[in-house]
Amino acid sequence: MKKIIITGLLLLTLLTAGAQEARRIVSLAANITKNLYLLGAGDRLVGCTRYCETDPADSIPVVADAVSVNMERVALSRPDVVLVSGLTHPRIVSGLERLGLKTVRLDQPRDFEEVCRQLELLGEYAGKRELAATINRECRERVRAIEARVVPREGRPKVFFQIGADPLFTALPGTFMDDYITRAGGVNVAAGLDNGIVSREFIVRAAPDVILITAMGMMGDEQAGKWREISSLPAVRSGRVFTLDDAICSPTPVTFAEAVEEIARLMHAAP
Repeated sequence: MKKIIITGLLLLTLLTAGAQEARRIVSLAANITKNLYLLGAGDRLVGCTRYCETDPADSIPVVADAVSVNMERVALSRPDVVLVSGLTHPRIVSGLERLGLKTVRLDQPRDFEEVCRQLELLGEYAGKRELAATINRECRERVRAIEARVVPREGRPKVFFQIGADPLFTALPGTFMDDYITRAGGVNVAAGLDNGIVSREFIVRAAPDVILITAMGMMGDEQAGKWREISSLPAVRSGRVFTLDDAICSPTPVTFAEAVEEIARLMHAAP
């Protein structure tokens, strides 16, 4: 059985044609599981990863961890579809295919619109099309309202969004992390880069007005402390160095809107 890879264009095609509803779903990605719960479809999950947030009362079998998948457990769950992310190793996808399992890969969303379209696709699989449309409509309205409020009077603040520490890694253009910045009224200091690995010297030269850091477990606060030692940075002088919850890295339409709202508040708060 061939795998199905969901890119932006193919996603629109599938939504137009209608994906086949699935009663039994295995999710191998935290954001997919979040979206299924958002749709009230947790009861359709028959397998998930150790890092998926689920209701303990659902007792959903764990079939994978961060690097490996228990193929036997996946097969025994008798899924109608296995949903994987673009970060799932091709070897794992090939193994699922050899077992004859329908495998659908949802690539990492590049922006808010792709986050919404993936919810629509999951709504098709979960039999929750109307609910997905309602959630997306409300979240789009919420994000538009935020964008309307943050129109800058004196230019957009420059933002450094750190998502890794060793090596130092930043959010690149064409990613949903970059879309957070843009919709919140900022400019990404990495706008001209095609490689997310940067040096501290590069960030000092870029002179960001705001520094955002994913928590990275316990490392986020440590990184924030290191940046605050560089008093020449505008972000440090204005007290705009912030650590954000790691949940920001696996958004649903709802959490994306919440993140844009929070980032806009931090970015435009009076020093």
